[in-house]
Amino acid sequence: MANRPAASHASNSTPLVLFGGTFDPVHRAHIACAKAVSALLDSPVLLLPNAQPPHRPQPLSSSAQRLAMLALACEGDSALIIDDWELRQTGPSYSVDTLRHFRAVCTGASTGSSSDTNSATRPLFLLIGADSFANLHHWHQWQAFPELCHLIVAPRPGAPSAAEEVLAAFVESDIETLLNRPAGMRFMLDEPTLGISSSAIRADLREKGQSDAINRKVFDYIQREGLYNLPHQSNTDAVGTSNTDPVNTSPANTDEDS
Repeated sequence: MANRPAASHASNSTPLVLFGGTFDPVHRAHIACAKAVSALLDSPVLLLPNAQPPHRPQPLSSSAQRLAMLALACEGDSALIIDDWELRQTGPSYSVDTLRHFRAVCTGASTGSSSDTNSATRPLFLLIGADSFANLHHWHQWQAFPELCHLIVAPRPGAPSAAEEVLAAFVESDIETLLNRPAGMRFMLDEPTLGISSSAIRADLREKGQSDAINRKVFDYIQREGLYNLPHQSNTDAVGTSNTDPVNTSPANTDEDS
């Protein structure tokens, strides 16, 4: 896991991949999806925790706590990069602002470097769940997205279809086609699924004092910090001790709080 300024992320020929969310807490499905997309594109994935998500309740844990949990979940994996850009902004964390910033990073405009053919056409990908894709037409200035990024959509059980205008704006194609264009298309992942939600995990922690959907180190941190009304836990086997993230996760949950 790395944590460094956005302008240094890879080269102009490497796709830039963003995965935003509250990560409250980060769970195994988040990590499995990020790693799968990293392998698919042969590129690191930037995980961007929201500061003030406009479409859902505000996070229960602080920015510092969510960054700490992400660091534990991504520990030792160079394919996953934590980026705190959204946390350093003021006001609601609108995805369109994030995309405009990272599109500028792709062209070199944010660093003052001159643009070249490679940087101007560098693909920018936004990884989202199928539930978010279904609601994209409600997002702030979503009509600007096709000029800024491609979409990679992770499946989520029970998620409805996206609106016709969104499907038309992002034409579905294969990865090779997306890699040769800077923005405006989509790729639908078959797996892994985002079949769990952070809100369901918080409920399990609150009611049962455990959750198999989170990394052991993340659970230990939650317990130490007293997050999510987790009851005192003396049983060291409350959650699975493996830090390996499964490719598929269950049970299915269609809560938008991924």
